[in-house]
Amino acid sequence: MDLLTKFSVTKEEEPSENIDKVFDILIDGEKAEMVFSHVRDKVWFTTKRIIAMDVQGLTGSKKEYRSFPYSKISSFSIETAGTFDGDSDFKIWVSGVGMFEIKFSKKLKIKEVAKYLSNKVL
Repeated sequence: MDLLTKFSVTKEEEPSENIDKVFDILIDGEKAEMVFSHVRDKVWFTTKRIIAMDVQGLTGSKKEYRSFPYSKISSFSIETAGTFDGDSDFKIWVSGVGMFEIKFSKKLKIKEVAKYLSNKVL
C-alpha cells in the first residue's frame, strides 16, 4: 500500500477551537478530543475517527477533508525525535486505504497521542 497522505503539525489546540471547520461532517454525539495544526492544515482526533483537513491553494478556500474511522485502523507506529531531529513520526495504517503519516513537532507529546489512539483501536 502506498502512502496515503502526510501532514506536519507543530502545535496543539483546544478541541473547542476551530470545531466549526468540521462541525458539518461530525455525526451525532461525535466530539473533538484532540486537535493539532500547522499553518492552515489541521488534524482532529474525535470520539469516532481522525479527520485531516488539507487547505489548498493560495486563498485557502479549497479544503480537502479525509476521514479515518478508528475501526479501520489496523496498526500504528511512533518514532520519537532524536537529539538532532526536529520532529517525531506517527504512522497509521488504515485497512484498504494505506498509510497516513503525521509528523509531530518535537515539543508535542507524541506518546500521549499514541496512548489515546491505543484506547480507541485496541
